[in-house]
Amino acid sequence: MYKTILCMLAIAGAGYAHAAGSDTLKLTFDKADSLFLKNSYALLASQCNVSAATALRVQAKLYPNPNLYVEQSLVNKTTRPNYDTDPTRTGSTETILQVQQLILLAGKRNKQIKLSEINAKLAEADFENILRTLKLQLHEDLARLYYNNVSLFYLLEERKSIEELSGNLELQVKNGYVSLNEVVRLKSLLLEIDKNISDYSINNFNLTAEINTIMGNKPDTGIKPVIRSVAGVSLQMPPVNNFLDSATVYNPELKSYNYRIDYAKATYALNKAQAVPDASLQFTYDKSGNYIRNYYGLGLGIQLPTWNRNQGYVKASKFQINQTENELKQEQVSVASNIIASYYAYEVNKKILDTYKDDYERELLQLMDNVLENYKKRQLGLNEFVNYYESYKQSYLSLLDVKSQSFSNAEEMNFLIGKAIIKYE
Repeated sequence: MYKTILCMLAIAGAGYAHAAGSDTLKLTFDKADSLFLKNSYALLASQCNVSAATALRVQAKLYPNPNLYVEQSLVNKTTRPNYDTDPTRTGSTETILQVQQLILLAGKRNKQIKLSEINAKLAEADFENILRTLKLQLHEDLARLYYNNVSLFYLLEERKSIEELSGNLELQVKNGYVSLNEVVRLKSLLLEIDKNISDYSINNFNLTAEINTIMGNKPDTGIKPVIRSVAGVSLQMPPVNNFLDSATVYNPELKSYNYRIDYAKATYALNKAQAVPDASLQFTYDKSGNYIRNYYGLGLGIQLPTWNRNQGYVKASKFQINQTENELKQEQVSVASNIIASYYAYEVNKKILDTYKDDYERELLQLMDNVLENYKKRQLGLNEFVNYYESYKQSYLSLLDVKSQSFSNAEEMNFLIGKAIIKYE
C-alpha cells in the first residue's frame, strides 16, 4: 500500500485538476514565486502606487508657475469722443500688464522634495510588505495543499480496502457466518474515513481558490504542489538572536516605521518653515494710467506673520514624531516576540520530526496493512482491529500535520525577518 500511495501522489495534481478545471499547474515554490511576481493583480496594483509616489517626487521639484494679469480699457476716444481731452493723450487707451512670481522662502521647496522622497520610500516599503504577506499566504497554502493531498490519497486508498472488506462481510452476514455488529462497526469506521476525505477535499478546494486568487490564475486552474526536499524541516537552526538582528535590517514593517519617523520629522521641519511667509515678486506695465505714459514698475510683497505663524501645525507635527517613535518601539517588540514564538514552535516540531523519521512513517503504513490482513484472517478481533487501525491512522495524519506546520513555522520566520533565511524547495 505504501508504494501505491507514492504512485498516487505522483498524479495527485492531475486528479484534483480534473475536478477543479481543465488546466493544471505543477508548482514548486520557486516557480510559484516567479508566476506570482509576474501575474498577481494585487502586486501590480501596489506597483502602481510606487510609480505614483515616484511621479510625485518629480512634481515636488517643480517651481510655482508665474501669474499673468492683463487689463485693457473698454472705453476710448473712438467709442466716446469726449473721453480724453488731454492733448498729450489724444486717442490713447489704457493697458495694464502684471507678471507675478511666488518665491518660496525658508527652504520650503527643498523640504517638500525631501517629503516626496520619503513618501516614495514608504510606498516601496508598503509594496515589500504586501509582497511578503501574499508570499507567506501562498507558501503556506502550497505546503498545506501538498500535505492535504498526501493525507487525502492515503485515505482514499484506505477507504477502498475497508469498503471491500465491509462488502465481503455483508455477504457473510447473509449466510449467518458473521454478526451484523461487525459490519455496522466497519461502516462506522468507513463513515469516519469519508468524513476525513470530505474535510480534506473541501479544504483543498478552498486552498486552490486562494492560490489562484493570489497568483492571478484563472479560477478553474488546478494546482499540484511539488515539494522536492524538506530542507526547511530538517535544517539546523542558527541562534534566535541571529533572526532578531536580521529583522531589524530586512523587515519591511520596521523599515516603514523608520521612514514614517523621517516623514514626521520632515513634516515638522516644513511646518516650521511655513511660519516664514513667502515673497511675491511682481513686474507691472501701465500704458496710460499712471503719472507717466508707459510706466514700468517692480514690486515685492510679503505677508506679515502677525497672527498666523503656523503654531498649531508645528505643535501637532512634533507630537506626530513622538507617536511614530513609540509605534516603532511597539512594532519592534511585536516582531521580536513573534520571531521567538515561531522559532521555538519550529524547534518543537523539528524535534518531533527528528524523533519520528521516514522509517516510522513507513512502519505506520506497514502496520495498518498488517492489521487489516490479520483481521481478514481472523487473527484479530473486531475491537482490536478498529482500535489499532484508528490509532495508526491518526498517528500518520498527525505526522503529516506536523510536517505541514513545520513549513508554516519556517515561512512565518521568513515573513517576520523580511528575507528568505530558511529556504526549501
